[in-house]
Amino acid sequence: MLTFGSLILVLVVSLSAIFIALYLYFTRNFNFWQKLGIPYVKPTPFVGNLKECAFQKAHIGKYLQQIYEQQNDKPYVGIFSFDKPILLIRDLELVKNILVKDFHNFMDRVFSLDEKLDPLYSRILFVVKSQRWRHLRTNLTPVFTSGKMKMMFYLVDTCGKELAHCLDKASVYGMYFWAERSATCIFKENYDLGHL
Repeated sequence: MLTFGSLILVLVVSLSAIFIALYLYFTRNFNFWQKLGIPYVKPTPFVGNLKECAFQKAHIGKYLQQIYEQQNDKPYVGIFSFDKPILLIRDLELVKNILVKDFHNFMDRVFSLDEKLDPLYSRILFVVKSQRWRHLRTNLTPVFTSGKMKMMFYLVDTCGKELAHCLDKASVYGMYFWAERSATCIFKENYDLGHL
């Protein structure tokens, strides 16, 4: 028969075993960059290098910029998002090769979304993967030719000035601003929805 003391012992041993198993699971990849001979930022168990972001003390963009600036003498540096290894590229030639020449090896994104849960955001070019990404890119590429971008620059510049003016005024109709600007860029006509 189990006594109270033996029950406590079983509970402590069980919790210790669970903690050790979780620790080993979340640190299993922490020697990944070391094995490859790539410089890396030493990770923290369970959260990797994103401790500040996981506890919402820092924004992910600012935190990655901080790591980027600290490692200014290296062309790339390895980091960990929880237990997943991620390579932060600093060298512009490497970035160019990844985004242009070797893009076929790097086209899938880290995360994806379920279309049923978020039908709008799951179709954005930065989120879709593989063949669907290729199809979207093929359809969107003609929209962003250098000639069309030059024509659009004036509209974007005008929209930016209007945004600054709108923010200064803190207009009641400010919620219509983005709809107006989007319609202006897409249809190349000036729309004014503020009077609806």
